[in-house]
Amino acid sequence: MENAKIKKNNGKTILTIIVISILSVALVTLVVLYSISMSNQNNLKTDLENVYQKNFSELVDNVNNVEVKLSKVCASDYNSYAKKLLNEISKNSSMASTNLASLPVSIHGIDETIKFINQVGGYTEVMASKLEKGETLSNEEISTLEKLRDSFSMLKTKINELSKNIYSNNIFNQSTKLDGDYNEFTLKLQNIKAGDVEYPTMIYDGPFSDSTVNKKIKNLNDEKVDKETAKQKLVDIFKNISKSSCSYLGETNGKFKTYDFELFGNGNQTIYVQVSQNGAHLLTMSCSDNSSKQNYTLKQAKDIAISFAEQNGLGNMECVWSDIIGGDAYINLAPIQNGVIIYPDLVKVKVDLALGNVIGYESTTYFTNHIQRKLDIPKITSTTARTKVPNGYEIIETRLCLAPLDYNREVLCYENICVKNDETYYFYVNAQTNQIENILKIVETDNGNLLL
Repeated sequence: MENAKIKKNNGKTILTIIVISILSVALVTLVVLYSISMSNQNNLKTDLENVYQKNFSELVDNVNNVEVKLSKVCASDYNSYAKKLLNEISKNSSMASTNLASLPVSIHGIDETIKFINQVGGYTEVMASKLEKGETLSNEEISTLEKLRDSFSMLKTKINELSKNIYSNNIFNQSTKLDGDYNEFTLKLQNIKAGDVEYPTMIYDGPFSDSTVNKKIKNLNDEKVDKETAKQKLVDIFKNISKSSCSYLGETNGKFKTYDFELFGNGNQTIYVQVSQNGAHLLTMSCSDNSSKQNYTLKQAKDIAISFAEQNGLGNMECVWSDIIGGDAYINLAPIQNGVIIYPDLVKVKVDLALGNVIGYESTTYFTNHIQRKLDIPKITSTTARTKVPNGYEIIETRLCLAPLDYNREVLCYENICVKNDETYYFYVNAQTNQIENILKIVETDNGNLLL
């Protein structure tokens, strides 16, 4: 009897040992798997941080280069050496803008800085083009360059002061800390605004290309989705990309709250996209492209752009501006409501003319401003509006549009597209009062209309 008890107790002991062993193995396995998961997550954060630090470092270098070269230009006699410098400044400005776009910032949090850098790049390229044609710069143009130099000098000082703090802190961590409408990193960059400069009124990529006049987001009232739903939306959009080729990079908590992904397409092409957390709408996409071939026409590119926007839920869109630079077509789309162009709701699309692929897309302006408008009935006719155009201008086309103007106004206007001395102008005449609301001029260069 006693031996039976001993055997029974020994059996319980052995069973207990087995159970404990199994639980221990399971616990160790979970710890190992968790450690691997955390290691992978930390590796991703480290890789992302390295990309951010690289872009910020390049941003500082490009800003410093622009400031130094602007100083040299203003000290020159505006000859061939100045032309060389102006072209370099334009390239440095473009790279600085790209660096900013590659950082985890809310674009609308630093839109003044981005616009300033882009305008410097655009204006200096126009001045370089004048010198290349053997023309001389006017006193007003030289004065503008000096103002740009002074403002960029302020920008350089501020961004170099900021860099001391950025390099010693983790950009990734700062980008995940939300303070009000913007993340901590965006708030720090907001301190690098340049001084006020009066810029020439010029169109670089179509009328009202930066028409985010309504700061509060009017669209995106959809429910919040998780990142897996957002990833599936990307797989549905990019037919040749599987879920395994779609890597989650993190979130941006700026004005638009987004899930950020890196996609790997055909030929190891890397595509960066941002998807809204509300409704999983594609807000931005960009990828590298080095092709200069043109197998597709501009008309075909327009159709591709409209189809891509429609695929992303933006219907009734029409091309209101287009240009070709290198091997790419740049298309601006706007919704048409009752025959009226709704300029505040622009969508920008970039199409590779070699393969016919969309390689750039930006719809933040659309989702900032888009609502169904209640449009007034014009009190004047298009014929009356055309009489407001001064003599000497040939009117090519007149059309109704909703124009975003100062003080956050949206005004129903007749848009008169005119030509004088081989230059194109846009006269916007209020459809109610018959008063000119705005005049814009296209600035063309040897590289096409500048894209900012």
